[in-house]
Amino acid sequence: MSAPLRRNILVTGATGKQGRALIQSLTTHHPTHPFTLYALTRNPTSRTSLELAALPNVRLITGDFSNPAAIFAQVPEPWGMFLMTMPLKGAALEEQQGKALVRAGLEANVKHVVFTATDRGKDVENDPTPIAHSASKFRIEKELIAGVATANQQKKANEEVTYTILRPVAFYENLSPDFLGRAFVGMWSLSRPQSKIKFISTADVGRVGALAFLHSKEHGYKNAGISLAGEEIDLEGAGKVFEEVTGKAMVATYSIVARGLKWMLKEQVGTMFDWIRLVGFGVEVQSVRERFPFVMGFRQWLLEESAWKTQAKK
Repeated sequence: MSAPLRRNILVTGATGKQGRALIQSLTTHHPTHPFTLYALTRNPTSRTSLELAALPNVRLITGDFSNPAAIFAQVPEPWGMFLMTMPLKGAALEEQQGKALVRAGLEANVKHVVFTATDRGKDVENDPTPIAHSASKFRIEKELIAGVATANQQKKANEEVTYTILRPVAFYENLSPDFLGRAFVGMWSLSRPQSKIKFISTADVGRVGALAFLHSKEHGYKNAGISLAGEEIDLEGAGKVFEEVTGKAMVATYSIVARGLKWMLKEQVGTMFDWIRLVGFGVEVQSVRERFPFVMGFRQWLLEESAWKTQAKK
C-alpha cells in the first residue's frame, strides 16, 4: 500500500500561542496526520522556533505579513493555511494584511483555510461590533468567504476550496502573572456587578483548528463558523477558584490605574470590556462542551496550562 499523500499547510503565528497550539495538537493528538507544517516565524533561531523545528513534519520558514507572496513562495503546493491576525500596529493594518494573505493563499491554490476571528454575540454572522479588532476580523472573514466562492466559481482546481472560521471568546491567557494580567483583572473589576465573561484556552483553539484541517470537507467544519468557549465565570467566582488552586489571591491593579488604562487603550480594550458588559459573547458554553468535550474550564486551565500550574495545589 502506498504512503498517504502529504499535504502542506502554512501556519501563521506559529511561535504564538494559537499557532503553536495547532502544531502541538497535530503532533500530540494526531501523530499520523497527513500534513507537513510550514511554520512562519520572523526569528528562526528563537527558542520557540527551534522547539517547533524539532517536531516531526515541521519546517520553519521566515517572513512577515507585509509580503505574503514571499511567504507562499516558500511553501510548495500549499494545501492549507492557518491564518491568525493580530492588531499589534492597529486594526486597520491587521485588516489590510489579513485580506492580502487571504488573496495570496487563494492565488497559490490553497484548498482549505482555517481563520481565527472572534465571537461577536448573537448576530455573529452580520455584526462586526464596535470593537476595532473584532470588526477587522469580521471584514477579513467576509474577504475569505467571498474569495472562496469566487475560486470555486472559476474552478481553477480539481478540489473544492473550503474554509473554517474559528471564533473564540476571551482568552484565559489574558490572566497572566505580570502587569498586563493585573491590568486585565483591574479592568474586569470595573464591570461589576455584571462581570461575567466567557473564556477559552488558546490550546483548545489550536485543538479545534487541528480538527478543522483533519475534517475539512465534513459537515460542521466545511465552510462553517465555530464559536468557542470553555467557561463563563464572574470575577468573584474566578477569584475563588484561583485562590483554591494556587493558594494566592488574584491580583488586580488599583481601580484608578485600571480606569486610566481603559481610557487610554479605548480602541484596544476599553470598548471591548464595555461591549462584553452590555452585549456579551453569544456562544453557549454547554453546546461547545457537548461537541468538544476536551475544552478546559478555568480550574483545569489553571492546573494544566497556566503560568501557575507548577504552583497549583494538586
